[in-house]
Amino acid sequence: MNEDITDMPRPGWAGFKAACGLPALGLFSALAGFGALTESGGMEFWMMMASVVLIWSMPALMTFSEVMVNSGGISAMFIAVAFANVRNIPMVVTALPMVRTVPGIRWLADLTLAQLMSPTTWIHILVTSSTVPLAGRRWYFTVFSITVLSAALAGGAAGYFGVNQLPAEVRPALLLLTPLYLTLIMLSVRKLTGYLSLALGAIFVPMLMTWSVEWGLAAGGLITGTAGFLLGGGHRQKVGG
Repeated sequence: MNEDITDMPRPGWAGFKAACGLPALGLFSALAGFGALTESGGMEFWMMMASVVLIWSMPALMTFSEVMVNSGGISAMFIAVAFANVRNIPMVVTALPMVRTVPGIRWLADLTLAQLMSPTTWIHILVTSSTVPLAGRRWYFTVFSITVLSAALAGGAAGYFGVNQLPAEVRPALLLLTPLYLTLIMLSVRKLTGYLSLALGAIFVPMLMTWSVEWGLAAGGLITGTAGFLLGGGHRQKVGG
C-alpha cells in the first residue's frame, strides 16, 4: 500500500463520508431506542444525553439505564457500568496501533480516540485501516468517530421526544432497536467467544436479574462474558493475532 497522504488528500472528509451511511444510521436507530427507553423510565433529557457522551458504550448505556430505572444504588451502578465497559480495553489495545503515524504513545490524541471508540469505530478500523494512508489515518477515524457519535446523539434526542408521538402499538418495537443493534454488532465480529458470550448472557442474565435487580446484570455480564471468553479459547489467542 502506498502510504502517501496524497492518495487521500482530505482524510477527514473521507472519514465523514464513510460514517454517513450504515454506521451513522445504525447508531441513530440504536440510540433512538435508548432515548425512548430512558424517556419511558423517567430519566431527564440532559442526563440521557450526558450519559451518551460520557459513557459512549451501548452495553454500558443499557446497564446504566437499567440500574437507573430500577433505582439501584450508586455503587451498583458504578460497578455494573465498569464491568460493561471492560470490553473497551481490548478494542483500544488492538485499534490504536493501527492509527498511529509514529511509534509511541501520544497521550492526548490516544485518550481522545479511546474515548470516542465504539464497536462501530473498532470494526471499521479493523476492516478498512489498510486502505487508508497512514499519514491521515488518525484524522480519518477521529472524524468518523465524531460523526457516528453525533448521529447517536441525534438519535437519542429523536427517540426521547418522538416516542410519545408514535402510536402505542409501535412504541414497543422502537425499544427493541437498541438490543437488536447490539446483537448485530456482536455477530459481526464473527468470533466464537462473542457467540458464546451472547448465548450464555441471553440465558443466564435474565435468571440472575430475578435474583437481584441491582447486581444481576453486572454479575451476569461478568460471569457469562468471562465464560464465553474462556470456552471460546480467547485466552489462548494473541492480541491482534
